[in-house]
Amino acid sequence: MEKTKRQERSFELRSEKVRSIVGQIPSSLIRYGITTIGVVLSFLFTIAYFLPYKQIYSGTAVIHEVTSEQKVDTTEMTVLLKFGEKHPNILIEETSIEFLSVAGVSNGNILSLSMKRDTLGRQEALCRVPLQSMKKMEHSEVDFLLIVQSGNLLTHLFSEFFGK
Repeated sequence: MEKTKRQERSFELRSEKVRSIVGQIPSSLIRYGITTIGVVLSFLFTIAYFLPYKQIYSGTAVIHEVTSEQKVDTTEMTVLLKFGEKHPNILIEETSIEFLSVAGVSNGNILSLSMKRDTLGRQEALCRVPLQSMKKMEHSEVDFLLIVQSGNLLTHLFSEFFGK
């Protein structure tokens, strides 16, 4: 027992100079470490600021009658949208929508979307669409894809963490 105590005493640091060298953290390591962490964090925040945040909604759309006026290439029509898993909780205006069917693909814009749902869970949307491609989809049920740009990733992350 006394032998182990003697060995422990022999390892003690008796010199003040040796204690200061061993006990001191190199200031350059701290300085460059903090600087590196700050640069990496600012780089990540910059990337998150410039990345757009997109929400993608999909489902089925019921297209009834397509009315047209003479010599126009687009038309405004009401479409019934039934969203799949996610429903938009914001008012959507001037957002692009893509209708997908066997007859082809038609891209249009949503002018307004009603927040009221009917008994089947469908919402009315007023859309501006190309006339010729929508004539092929008239009186049918097609799939749709709606991509909503809502700010950037950084604002979305902060709103999730700190509430809205």
